[in-house]
Amino acid sequence: MRIVADQEIFAVDRIFQRLGDLVLLPGRSIARADLEHADALIVRSILKVNRELLEGTSVQFVGTATSGADHVDTQWLREAGIVFAHSRGANAPAVAEYCLGALARLLLERRIDPKARRIGIFGAGAIGSLLAHRMHALDFEVVVCDPPLAEAGQAEFDYQSMDAALDCDIVSLHVPLTFAGGHATAGMFGAEAIARLRPGAALLHTSRGGVVDEQALLNRLASGPDLHCVIDVWENEPFVNAALAARATLATPHIAGYSVQAKWKAGLILARQLAAHFRLPHSVPATSGGSGANLTIQPEWTRDGMCHWRIMNHCMRLHELNVQFKDWTAAVDPDSEFKKSPEQFTLEFDRMRKPILRRQEFSATRLSAAELLTENERHLLRGAGFTHQAMR
Repeated sequence: MRIVADQEIFAVDRIFQRLGDLVLLPGRSIARADLEHADALIVRSILKVNRELLEGTSVQFVGTATSGADHVDTQWLREAGIVFAHSRGANAPAVAEYCLGALARLLLERRIDPKARRIGIFGAGAIGSLLAHRMHALDFEVVVCDPPLAEAGQAEFDYQSMDAALDCDIVSLHVPLTFAGGHATAGMFGAEAIARLRPGAALLHTSRGGVVDEQALLNRLASGPDLHCVIDVWENEPFVNAALAARATLATPHIAGYSVQAKWKAGLILARQLAAHFRLPHSVPATSGGSGANLTIQPEWTRDGMCHWRIMNHCMRLHELNVQFKDWTAAVDPDSEFKKSPEQFTLEFDRMRKPILRRQEFSATRLSAAELLTENERHLLRGAGFTHQAMR
């Protein structure tokens, strides 16, 4: 059993080395020649997996350690008889908590009204549905729009129209990137939808870059400071729209789903599917090896009923990453850098993402000085994903 895998997949050696001969390579440069004698390929979203890559190889199994699969030609894999596996749902808590951390920052900076209480969520898959439940637990009115699930009769939510979801104080995108069918999402947030966002609203974009028309969004932002955008995904990654990054309230390099717990879970999901397909005995370490995080609550955080938001803000620390990312995008001319050295440009983009892998989810964060919390704040923090044990 020969397994070729992206060397940057979290804990890839610990998770997959017991399953066969593991070959680790830079994910962006994996080529057909590397796969001629491979049985399985494990990738991230940075590699296009299609006929050009796999035809003529011995690969029988492809797994992606991501929720999205728009980088994989799944139809060709089916026609070629190659099994495809994904880790959808593994990063749901991480992305939901990124959104909560971003909202915390916007609320604390008074970018949006602290009394704002309506959030429109597009897409009710693993991530969107989890965020909906957490926002409801935080006393928000949640408007969920997911036409495919509504048509399928999926009854978890009272699904509402696109207009209703757009007419909210906060709008958060959690749809896959699809190009065909009656509900294709590529470009679904074009000029018309962006124009319908109410003045003073916040837009959280953590789905896939191609879902939003970046030029239309840039035009709206350039017309005045009436829209607050948090953008984590970009249409031409790693070649980021620098003008859009500059005007975004918060801009980050596609790391919403990055956490120790999410990446560990994604690897385990793929390893189990690989073992099942090849009928291999499968054993992996019992834990991710992460020690969790500690955060000490400061007395001044409790002065105005915003303590739970301050805690989420400090857990995520998105402002610091935003500054670093904007400084980088402002200093680089994508056209000249691409012509000079696309590989170097890509390496720099990846370099910024790496440190975020140390991030711990709320459930792995212990809150010191928790006696400062009111019972209501404890209730809200539990709704956001912190555990009862973390607040003892």
